[in-house]
Amino acid sequence: MGMADACETLKVIDYGFGTPLLEDNLMAPRWAPLLALVLSATPGATEESADDRAFAAALQGRLRTLALERQNCGHGVYVANDNAAETLDKVERRYNSSNRGDLTTRERGQLRRAQENLTSAIEDAAACEKRTDAERVTITALLSNPAQLHLESERLRNALGEELLALLADVRAASAVLSAQSSYDEFGLKMDAVGKRLQIVRYKYEIALRRGDHKALGAPISDACSALYAALGEWKQVQITSKEVASTRAAVARAAAWEAEFFQRQWRAAQLKQADAQRRFAERRGTALALVQGATRVAEATAGPAVTVRK
Repeated sequence: MGMADACETLKVIDYGFGTPLLEDNLMAPRWAPLLALVLSATPGATEESADDRAFAAALQGRLRTLALERQNCGHGVYVANDNAAETLDKVERRYNSSNRGDLTTRERGQLRRAQENLTSAIEDAAACEKRTDAERVTITALLSNPAQLHLESERLRNALGEELLALLADVRAASAVLSAQSSYDEFGLKMDAVGKRLQIVRYKYEIALRRGDHKALGAPISDACSALYAALGEWKQVQITSKEVASTRAAVARAAAWEAEFFQRQWRAAQLKQADAQRRFAERRGTALALVQGATRVAEATAGPAVTVRK
């Protein structure tokens, strides 16, 4: 998935909140009673507990995912073991059919790498199981403690808000370079920072996004992010067509009289492509800058007095 797709995913999928987790009963995990405990724990529960119930349901879904992840932890071991067995079989066949009575340097290296790969796969599997078990224990503890569940729900909501503001700061930094049109390469680096921040938001705050937390802020940031990636693509085309114009102009200057018309046609065609690329870039640039300004206004209006948009 490209970063532009990730921007749209942030808005369309994560904020879609179709809550399949509430309806997916294909796997009845052994932790199901904990969810029932949370949902019925407070006799005086009001509408304010709706977010906590949604959070608990999302955690329940995460438990199902963890169960599948743990089952797949050992997949790499099976693959590495099969590869090692195949390597060993080839070496043995060659050894048994040879009169040299020893392994070649290459064969020794193949066996050593096969053993190293198998050892690494075993270590990765153990780490995977340890990680999934630790996360399962944490989630199970939350589901059995409604008060702690509520605190974690609010912490996650607040953390997402801060992360979205950090993402907006990265978006605005990229927007400043785009506005000045100072450096395509610098703009690309700024967008790389946006992409890394997007990955953090998408994976670290998946539950909060699906719940719809900070949707009013996340959606305009998503639009601005997507527009910036579109502008990046058009700016690249401007760079490419500018090089084509320079190349064909140089060819015209070097051309002999009998071939000048041919190269002049190429030069004019390159100029038309450049003009079209510049027009598209100007349109994308204007749209992106406007959307970034719009997202900034939303952030300033919704962040509240305790939080300011990073300049």
